[in-house]
Amino acid sequence: MEELKNKNTQYLSSIGIDVPEDLPQIESLNEVEPRTAQDIAGRLSALAYVIGLGFGARGEDLLEQLNKYNLMPYVSGYERELLSQDIIGEQDKIDMSWLAECAQALAWCIGLVDLDHFKHCDDDLAQKIPFKSNPEEFIQESQLRPIAEIQEQSDLLYRLHWYVRNCGLTGQECELSEEVISERRRAIDWAYGVEKDWDAVPMDT
Repeated sequence: MEELKNKNTQYLSSIGIDVPEDLPQIESLNEVEPRTAQDIAGRLSALAYVIGLGFGARGEDLLEQLNKYNLMPYVSGYERELLSQDIIGEQDKIDMSWLAECAQALAWCIGLVDLDHFKHCDDDLAQKIPFKSNPEEFIQESQLRPIAEIQEQSDLLYRLHWYVRNCGLTGQECELSEEVISERRRAIDWAYGVEKDWDAVPMDT
């Protein structure tokens, strides 16, 4: 884990992003319970609907689709609450719209997309996820990237998250979006198995 930490720290330095060498290591594989490709594909399929809350879709309509395709087990507690409300707050809408970056990260975990943290999610991301069609085959046939790649991404995003927060605190110019980095970190850490509960994935830096 120290070798991974040093590798990512040196890589970030090479692209002009300096993070402290004494930042801690992330959890090792024997400390986590990685998700299966099916867990990740199921969650991704559910997000295709939940994200709609951020763009004016009615929770009632989304729930109908989620139940129809047996995707409710992949919906978080916070999201269930929002889906059951007639009206949701503006901040909740914003939070739900940012789930698109979580979807990009989960799609990367099962090899559907690339990850470029200097860019927002792919314009055609939605076309790669089942929507208003049965996702069963998509879920069952999904395959996970090597866990070492997900582990490396988890470590990288932790260090990037420290960097963007520090930029905000110090007024330093930053080409990265904290929302993009934090949402992708949440998704990758959930996939890596840092925390089972999506709503409780730690975001400390």
